[in-house]
Order: sequence, then structure tokens, then C-alpha cells
Amino acid sequence: MRRLLLLLASPLLLVVALSSLMVGVSFYAESNPATFFVLTAAPATVQAQRVLYLLARAVLFPFQLGFIVLAFGAALWVFRRRLRIGGWVLGEPVAGRLRREEADEARPTVLRPERRLTLQQIIGSILAVLALGAATVLSIGQFVPRADLAVVIAALTSGLTWGARLPIGDVLGGISNIFETNVSVGERIRYKQFAEQVEGQVEDVDLRFLNVRADSGELTSIPHGELRIFRNFSRGETSGVYATFPVRARDLNRAVALLTELAGESPVLTTQLVEPWHVMSLDGRLGGVTAVSLFGRTTPGNEDDLQLALHTIVQLRFAAAGIPLAGGKEAAA
Repeated sequence: MRRLLLLLASPLLLVVALSSLMVGVSFYAESNPATFFVLTAAPATVQAQRVLYLLARAVLFPFQLGFIVLAFGAALWVFRRRLRIGGWVLGEPVAGRLRREEADEARPTVLRPERRLTLQQIIGSILAVLALGAATVLSIGQFVPRADLAVVIAALTSGLTWGARLPIGDVLGGISNIFETNVSVGERIRYKQFAEQVEGQVEDVDLRFLNVRADSGELTSIPHGELRIFRNFSRGETSGVYATFPVRARDLNRAVALLTELAGESPVLTTQLVEPWHVMSLDGRLGGVTAVSLFGRTTPGNEDDLQLALHTIVQLRFAAAGIPLAGGKEAAA
């Protein structure tokens, strides 16, 4: 029934939409149709001219509102289909290059499928912002002359600059991260700020936010303005892991000697290691208790397993050698 009514009313709706479009464009172009009606009717008195002008504006006002609805409706259409439009903008030549029979690792970063998906999301976001901006300008232009429109936009921009400093910083950071190819969809990253740590796979990228899906399932949105230092596990064959053990000063020499002796066979002790571990001190401080650290390399995704394996091996070897850990608790870096 609704579809039938909509079909019957479609000619009327089309006429209203076209009329709203014509009236809206006329007002934006500063060709006031109300003035044209007054000139055409040519009333005898000034008062009659004013009354006729007000009546004409009252009749045209709903069409102006209709034009605003059409403008934001078109912007909303672009917003909802921004990913598809972004794919259209990239075009078939790029898609053809991405479908070459070649391993992903052998392709340049800019030609990998995840990079194309990232660019598709970014282009879609830019087009959505431009569409919303154009709809806003066209709507304001219905009531403000174009000569004063720039002044109004400048006043709004200057008034919002301070309040919107964080979103603007996020957008600028997004532009930097995107065009420098720092991160792409599908890559695994770890981001840490103060006590908060986020690790997972990048699902979406736009001009302001980076959405990361953690292994536990939750989705975290990170503003680009905050994404200054992070680890990208997908940009390399190995990643580093630190394990720190507090040792008393009287046991320090024996502990370092034991760990150094075990370094040669460490890849056999734990299969997660791709090379022998290294013994070091991260802070370089000596005292009653000294933090002795191990650094090892593993393949991306095995960091937690290596961390656990290092602690297990060191605990067992220290216990066999009679070297107690200070406080009975290890600190992992």
C-alpha cells in the first residue's frame, strides 16, 4: 500500500523537488525570485510592493527548506556510500595492478590490497566531509548573500578554532599518518599511552580515528592526534621482547654469567626465539637489587608466548643454581 501511494505521489514529489532545486539555486545565486514576482506584478504603491514581496517570500520559504533537505539528503547519500565511491575514485587500473600474480610481500606497500582499502576509506571520508561542507554552505547561502557568506564562514571558523583544536589536530595527524604510509588496514599494531595499552589488528582508518580490534574482541578508536609512537608488527619479520628479573647484588655476577652461558642454546630452549637472547640492563643502575634484562627476537604474534617462556626458563635455571629472585616477583617490560 505504501509503495502504491508513493508511486502515485511520485510526479508531485518530483515537481516539488525540481521547484525546490530551482528556488534554492536562484537564492544562492542572488537572483531573488520574490523580487522578480514583484516586478512582474508591478503594484501601484510601495506598500503594495512590500506586501506582495512578503507574500512571495512566504510562498517560497517552504521551497527553500526543501532545497536544504535535498542538499543534506545528497550529503547523507554520499556519506553512507563513501566506501563505494572511494573505490570508484581509485578506479580499475589500480585494482588491476593489485590483482597481479605476485606475493603480497614482494609488492611495494602502496600497491598491497590493505593499502588500497586504507586509501579507499580515506578518500571516502574526504568526500563525505566535502559533501557535508557543501550542503552547509548552500544552506547558509539561502539566507545570507554570497558577498557576506565568506565573512560568516570566517567568523564561524575563528570562533570554532579553539573549541575544535583537538579534532583539527586529529585530522592533521591522520593526513600525516596516511600519506607517510605509517599504518594500513589489516596490520597489527601496539599503542601505549600512560597506563593504557592497545594491541590488535587495524580494521578501519579515516581522517580522524584508527579502529583497532583487540584479540579479546573489543574495538578501540584511537585519534590520530594521539597516535605518535606505536609499534607496527606487520612491518618487519621479527619483533623484540624484554623480560626483566630483579637480582640481589650478591647474586648478580652468577646470574649474568649463567644467562650469558645459556644464550648460545636459548633458541633450542624456546622455539619462539629466532636468535640467541642478549643480557643487558635497561636502566643501567646498580644497587642492593639490580634489574637484569633479557632481550629476544620472535616472529610477530608470538610476543606473549616468548615472554612466558623466558620467565619459565630463567626461573627454573635460577632455582637449580640457587639464585633467588629479589622479592619473588619478576617485572616484565
